[in-house]
Amino acid sequence: MVTDASKVEDSYRTLALPSIAESKVQGSKFLAFAYPVESAEEAVAKWKALKKGYHDATHHCFAFRLRGGGGEYRSNDDGEPAGTAGRPILGAIDHAGLTDIVIIVVRYFGGTKLGVGGLSRAYADAAGEAILSGTIVERFVMASLEVSFPHHLTSPVMRTIDSAGAQITGSSYDESAHLQVRIRASQLTVLANALLEATHAGATVTTIPPAP
Repeated sequence: MVTDASKVEDSYRTLALPSIAESKVQGSKFLAFAYPVESAEEAVAKWKALKKGYHDATHHCFAFRLRGGGGEYRSNDDGEPAGTAGRPILGAIDHAGLTDIVIIVVRYFGGTKLGVGGLSRAYADAAGEAILSGTIVERFVMASLEVSFPHHLTSPVMRTIDSAGAQITGSSYDESAHLQVRIRASQLTVLANALLEATHAGATVTTIPPAP
């Protein structure tokens, strides 16, 4: 069975590596830490580690956005007035078009209150500086298929896989050959149909959609 994956969104933008930025606003110091992450649990673990490492700071505010779960996101003001820290951090992430990222902004209060608008700008600017300090990369969502075929069809199968730029990730053999193949999600259906055409439907192809 060949599942249509031609309309799959298979690329996204995130940070290649963690980045840090520091700024000062009317005496308050803001340390912004940006990390590429793959889950909410990983994002929260980064936040907890910074809370422990910078335990003497006044606030440890954060926001993250993920691809999975329909675009999961969360923001936390960590004691700042509601909506003045987490949301501006999330806004900086969204403005940059990034996902699979958490940004934690650690604040040392400098004695001067910034007001609602000043706080929001300070946190947004700090998060934006952390993004600018990093390297943005485009990554691809991958998907897999399994192709089973008689041994005499090995040559056309291998040529088709090679031409598609796909990667063989596993294999087994009995009276037939069985290969597990990995490719960009948007090309999954194209490869599956090419394998059927190259083998004159002598191969059996089962696609495995990418994880949500």
